[in-house]
Amino acid sequence: MKSLLKPATLKGTFFLVLAAALSLPGSTLFAQTKPVANAKQIIISEGDEEGERPDRAANCGGVERWGQKVLVDTATNSINWTPDTISVSKFDSLITYPPNSNAPRTAPIEFRTFAIHCRVVAKRDETDSDYHLQMYDGVLNGIAEIPDPSCAGAATSAWVNNFIEARNFADKYMGVGTNYSVSIGRVIITGVAFVDPPHGQTGVAQNNLELHPVTNLVFENPSDGVKELYNTLDVSMGPNPFSVSTEFQLNSKLHNLNNVTLTLFDMLGQELVTHNIPVIGNSQIDYILEKNDLKPGIYFYRFRNNGPILYEGRFIVE
Repeated sequence: MKSLLKPATLKGTFFLVLAAALSLPGSTLFAQTKPVANAKQIIISEGDEEGERPDRAANCGGVERWGQKVLVDTATNSINWTPDTISVSKFDSLITYPPNSNAPRTAPIEFRTFAIHCRVVAKRDETDSDYHLQMYDGVLNGIAEIPDPSCAGAATSAWVNNFIEARNFADKYMGVGTNYSVSIGRVIITGVAFVDPPHGQTGVAQNNLELHPVTNLVFENPSDGVKELYNTLDVSMGPNPFSVSTEFQLNSKLHNLNNVTLTLFDMLGQELVTHNIPVIGNSQIDYILEKNDLKPGIYFYRFRNNGPILYEGRFIVE
């Protein structure tokens, strides 16, 4: 079977709409993320993980083996992109090599991709800006990490659109910021196997194996998307690309928008400017972004609502 796991691409006029997550196939044929659930949940430490940079704003991105974590290392092209469907428990029992913080991508395990059917029981917004998802299949826990697309390295990865889509799915259905009591339907998490040295991670596997990065995140049953509690934010943006201005429209069914900001980043993850965004009735945003001094190229944007990330994506200036 031809691999169905590939980088998301940017074509023509581009609208980053959260509802697009629901259009991603959720069947096992399109397995790009897979977890399983049942029984007792184990939530471990809630402190910052060791080995991560303490200053989030100034040090976006991880410290160790960052190239492998965002798929920009030279061995990425040799990865087998056809994912193996597996449970969390079986994933946790795979044979791995002794963890090494300085190792290159190591065969055979780190050249494999997996689609895990499971539940996510916790979502953590890490100090290195990754989204840390705790997978659970009713027996064992596992970790899946989604890089921040605006961080250096991740921003230039061929998989950056996949990171954006996965993070927007997580924010929409698991809530913005950290949530230690995620309660949604079963999902399929697809990503690349990565052996991470133990440093107090929440939900760490016994073999130190995790999915890092996540390249796709969808509901196991696509219809779950219309039933979940966090299906409460509609977003549209266009035109994209643009040469003069573009318009962002956001609508929150929770009426919880307050102190919203829009931050722009360049391709290297450098913060350029932050705008305070007016909100209509705590539920609507209709904001026109002018090109002004932005030079032609690709940019990333991030909306925050009272601090936590609300939505993020990218646009092209012509």
